[in-house]
Amino acid sequence: MITDSRHIEATIGDDPGEIASVRAAVHDLAERAGYGERADDLALAINELIANAQEHGAAPIHVVADAGDGVHVEVRDAGCGFDWTEAVREHPPRPDSRRGRGLWIVLQLVDRVTVERDGDHATRIRVDLDQAA
Repeated sequence: MITDSRHIEATIGDDPGEIASVRAAVHDLAERAGYGERADDLALAINELIANAQEHGAAPIHVVADAGDGVHVEVRDAGCGFDWTEAVREHPPRPDSRRGRGLWIVLQLVDRVTVERDGDHATRIRVDLDQAA
């Protein structure tokens, strides 16, 4: 992992045990940038995105985070992608649903979510926190 006070880069595989160090680094970056409690929100969102990439995508998973004019984090995997319109819901999943909470939770925690396909073999999800108050 490459880190400094305003930038993080990490590449991880499909082991869920690898998420904790990236989550902590993103949290610390947001906290240093003045986001206070929102750093917790961002850390949870990143945890969900990496877990989804590990379960539904393919390694390697690249995480890049920058703080400056807001905090921006990109999670990119080598999977075949997914249909964002099918995966995102405006309302929470039903309590008896076994799946479908991760992306909905992410949408509640950050200011913006952008999903792009990178060719035929990668999904790139970017989440943003707007400038700290």
